[in-house]
Amino acid sequence: MPPKIVYGKKKAAVRPVASSYTKFLSPEKDALFTKTKDDTDNEPKQTTKRTEQRIQDELSVLEAQLGGLSIDKEHASHVESSVEKRSKSKTRKVLEDRDANAVSNNTEASKGTHKADMKEAPRVQEPTPTPSSPPRTPIAKQKKKRSKPTTSKKKKAPLPTPEPTPERDDIYTQYAASLLPYSDARRITAFEQWSSELEPLFEVTKIAEASYSEVYRLSAISATTGLKEESVLKLVALKTPPGVPLPCQTSERAIRDREGQMAKEREERKEKDEFKSDIADVLSEVKLLQNLNYIPGFTNFRDLTVLQGRPSSTFNNAWKSWNKSQPRAKKSYFPDPSKKTSYEETQLWAVIEMQDAGIDCEKLMEAEGLGTIWELWDVFWGVCLSVAKAEEACQFEHRDMHMGNICVRSSRPKNNVMQPTIKDPLRRRFKFTGLETTIIDYTLSRADIIAHDRTPDSPSTLSIASPPEPQTFTGHEVAYLDLNNNPALFEADAAEEYQYEIYRYMRGAALYNNPLQSAPSPSSPDDPTPSTPRRSPRKNNHIRFGEVPETPQKPSSQTANHEDTNIWRAFHPKTNLVWLHFLLYRLLSHLKGYEPEHLSTSDIMANVELGDDAAAGSPGVALKVKKRAVKLHKVLVRVSELLCPVALGREGALGSVKELVVLALGERWLKVGDVSG
Repeated sequence: MPPKIVYGKKKAAVRPVASSYTKFLSPEKDALFTKTKDDTDNEPKQTTKRTEQRIQDELSVLEAQLGGLSIDKEHASHVESSVEKRSKSKTRKVLEDRDANAVSNNTEASKGTHKADMKEAPRVQEPTPTPSSPPRTPIAKQKKKRSKPTTSKKKKAPLPTPEPTPERDDIYTQYAASLLPYSDARRITAFEQWSSELEPLFEVTKIAEASYSEVYRLSAISATTGLKEESVLKLVALKTPPGVPLPCQTSERAIRDREGQMAKEREERKEKDEFKSDIADVLSEVKLLQNLNYIPGFTNFRDLTVLQGRPSSTFNNAWKSWNKSQPRAKKSYFPDPSKKTSYEETQLWAVIEMQDAGIDCEKLMEAEGLGTIWELWDVFWGVCLSVAKAEEACQFEHRDMHMGNICVRSSRPKNNVMQPTIKDPLRRRFKFTGLETTIIDYTLSRADIIAHDRTPDSPSTLSIASPPEPQTFTGHEVAYLDLNNNPALFEADAAEEYQYEIYRYMRGAALYNNPLQSAPSPSSPDDPTPSTPRRSPRKNNHIRFGEVPETPQKPSSQTANHEDTNIWRAFHPKTNLVWLHFLLYRLLSHLKGYEPEHLSTSDIMANVELGDDAAAGSPGVALKVKKRAVKLHKVLVRVSELLCPVALGREGALGSVKELVVLALGERWLKVGDVSG
């Protein structure tokens, strides 16, 4: 019979004798139920110790499998405690189940029940299952542990960061590398970034166009910025660097006729590059600017900036405003910069910043300026003195000295350039009006590159004093543009503009020492080298260019060198006289109808201020002033005859502008103080 169950107070179960279970359990398993009290007290410690050892072994295996990843100790201890709790709870449950079965069931219970008990026993001895995945650790600690294998290498000391940080050495940086040393930035700057720095301080206005460049003026927006002087920017588009891939070569879409497309894009690029400049030409002009920076009458070079990208909206608007104001025949021949088809995003620019030189003679004459003999005298001789000093300093030729490249401004405060005041015309021989001339745009110019020990604050002058120690001349380095590569310059129609004929006169003066000669003479068909012009008999040998030494002539062996066979590399000062002929021709033509001989004394005395020793109201003063004006006009007419292309081709003609200045001193048209001041 089954044992009697008494409900209510639970009776203590009587533990059966251990031997009664030997039938079903092995001695090792039976020891679980026959332990003494001391053994029972030591059981948790031993179980915990075995469990800890097993977990440590499993963690070591996991770390080895994960390539050195260490398991977080805190997490491991947490896993340890959780596994231990699960182990203890399972063991306690098995023991309770076995005690209950022992009391309620007799020894003849079904084998199925005992088999179930035997299946639970092994789980008591091995309660910790092997985890299928490694325990998760924090991301920060994982990254820290992963970097551990790389710490075996010695860390190198960090190198100091160069200033400024060099740009990536791409094809555009390599192409513009020769210009970057002349730039304060020493790197290529994005057009938009550079323009955004100007916009808060300056107003941008386009004022002119040159052969290969556009000219913009920067005007200070507010006087509070402290920026008083204005600047002029010469914007030069550079040709595409060789090696730049065509658009079809960088396109990912399939192209049926790739060769034909490449030929088409190559032709389009060549057509766009026609109005752009080579790096070598811009570099030559920059060197010329630096070379002439200290000579009075030449533009004050400030900086060179190399840009990349399409022009900003500020310059686009300035271009449109200028182009809209021009008559139909004088519209810009440069493309509209606001159109994406005009320039690529990688377009390179050279921006030459110069001091504002004033208004060019072309605009002045169009606005009815330069209308008196006093103004014409000051402008013409001002240009002559500057060119003469540059000839002697570095064998300078301008080769493009038209009216747009001669700027005028007043040296007197609050003096109107359009109607300047004429001061002391009876005592002065020069600087009646206070108008100062500046020669600009040296794109086609030629000069020796010399090393100056003088600072720009010490201007070159003409004086009768003995010259100082000679400067250091490089001799072999010449900045020039090979005009043989631009034959169209000599092929324009002179019926449209007399200026186009001057280019052909200039070529004749360079090739044959005769402006009117266009082919070699029959006597020496194979010798294009011009003969050395005879010096003017009026030259005063004791007058020299002060502080500017004579440029030593190259030896004959150097002249025979193949590098010097280019005619445009050599020095031909008569070309400057050809351009002075054009300048004086235009000035006198502008004065036609208003010559002093045809004006009344009241017209002559307009804006005239006499000196202290000449009372304006005294009789005969107005007649003396008119007589003085008539004499100045006759002198300019005589000079125009000496500069006539026919006269320049004769034997004994003037050979340089320096000779013309010496002639003016000898004829007392100018004072030595005018030349050296």
